[in-house]
This record gives sequence, structure tokens and C-alpha cells, in this order.
Amino acid sequence: MKRFEGLAKPSTLAAGAAFLIGGILDQAMRLTGEPVSELVQTPLYALRSLALLGGALLLILSLVAIYERHAKQIGPFGFSAAIMAGTGTILISGQFWAEAFLYPTLGRVAPDLLDGAERPGSYAFGLLLTAAVFGVGWMLLGAAILRARVYRVLPAVFILAGGAVSLLPGQALGQLVLGVGLVLLSFSPTYRKHEGPKRQGSQPH
Repeated sequence: MKRFEGLAKPSTLAAGAAFLIGGILDQAMRLTGEPVSELVQTPLYALRSLALLGGALLLILSLVAIYERHAKQIGPFGFSAAIMAGTGTILISGQFWAEAFLYPTLGRVAPDLLDGAERPGSYAFGLLLTAAVFGVGWMLLGAAILRARVYRVLPAVFILAGGAVSLLPGQALGQLVLGVGLVLLSFSPTYRKHEGPKRQGSQPH
């Protein structure tokens, strides 16, 4: 077994569960219609942000484990997709860190920044860049998994769709959809058709 192969299932399941929790809380809070500057100061928002941050950090480990396990099957396209997905996950981890520890203070001292009344160009560009790299990266990785047929089709479709929805900045709906795909992926059987039938034991010489 390779170094990270045994971590693929538990890290993927944990990341997916954390994204599901964070995404559901995010959507529930948006339904209240309250300004973002007020929502960020609530304990529920803190729980939501910590769940998304934990999910993003676990997702980095899951990505490394999945790629190491299926590097041969997903090929160069999968490698490029994994690099972009990893870069996007690192970027969005920073965003979730800011949402967990910085946004509550901004909600008190600069509410217009969070509510969209005043949004500097660098701040808006950073949100768009993070959403674009993360979304496109996971769309490509979902396509690579789907193309290589190393897992069942449904988890790969949800991962691809989660990446597409993540292109919308400022919300966690994409992480919610991606979380569904990750949970399904953790329970999906692994296919190694490009490696040929797996031997059950050593053959006598």
C-alpha cells in the first residue's frame, strides 16, 4: 500500500460530511434574509465556517490520497486536474479561514464591505479568482474520474456538478453539492480496469 492510499476513504468521507454540514447551514442562514454583516456574528455562522474550513483542509489530504491511488488510470489529464483542484482548495481554505476568524470583526467595523455596498476591486477579484480556480479544478477532476472509470459514475457527476456550482462566488452551495459527491465516492468501489485483473497470490515458479 502506498503512503496515503489508506487515507483515501476516511479523508474523503470526513471532507464530504464537513462540506455537507457547512453547506446546509450556509443555505439555511441565507433563507433568513438577514444582512451578511449580522449573520457573520452568530454562533451558527461560526459553526458553518469552521465546518467548511475543516472540510477544505481534509479535502487536500483526500485529493492527494485519491490521486496517488489512481495516478496511472487518470493519466496526464488527471494530473493537471489534480494540480488545479489542489490549488483551488488551498485558496478556498484561506477564504474559509477568513470567514471563520475575520468576517465576524468585519461585520462590526465594516458592514458595508460584507453586505456588498462597498466592495473594493481587489476583494472582489480575490473572491472571483478563488471561485474560478476551485470550481474549474474540481470540474476537471470530476471529468477525469468519469473518463477513467475508476469509480462509479454518480459520485463523479456530483463532483463535476459541485465544481460547476462553485463558480458562483460568495456562497457554499457548490461545497454542498461537492460534499454529496465526496460521500458517495467514499463508499464507491474502486475499479482498476486499466491495470488488468488483480492477482490473488504469487504464482509458483
